[in-house]
Amino acid sequence: MAFVDNSRCWLCGNVNPHGFQLRFRQEGSDTVTETAVPWYYQGFDGVVHGGMVAALLDEIMSHAVKATGEIPVTGTLEVKYLRPCRTGEPVTLRGRVVEKKGRRIEAQGEVIQNGEVVAEGKGIFVVPKEGVKKNG
Repeated sequence: MAFVDNSRCWLCGNVNPHGFQLRFRQEGSDTVTETAVPWYYQGFDGVVHGGMVAALLDEIMSHAVKATGEIPVTGTLEVKYLRPCRTGEPVTLRGRVVEKKGRRIEAQGEVIQNGEVVAEGKGIFVVPKEGVKKNG
């Protein structure tokens, strides 16, 4: 399968008018971004849906891998929910690469709100044999 980046990613795509359009920066070995999750991504009243929290972790970790010059796809994703993540309040996402073995790259990430880690994750990311093509 060909993986094509057309800049419409729901979280980071800069041409997706319905997405978050996240922008990333490096702080030492961490990749970092900030956002706030609107109420319509809630599970319980005022609480970000767990699937959205997992997606945010996946995104920050994959961008940490991209910061090394590799373009990965997600192989596995593990999430620990530590406390509720509130809708409408700022969150900081932090991710980093912890190990690289060929095309297999392990990363970790956190979702931080009000100075506390509300969720943490780890994942295995894989650089596809056929690569990722930029289109758009």
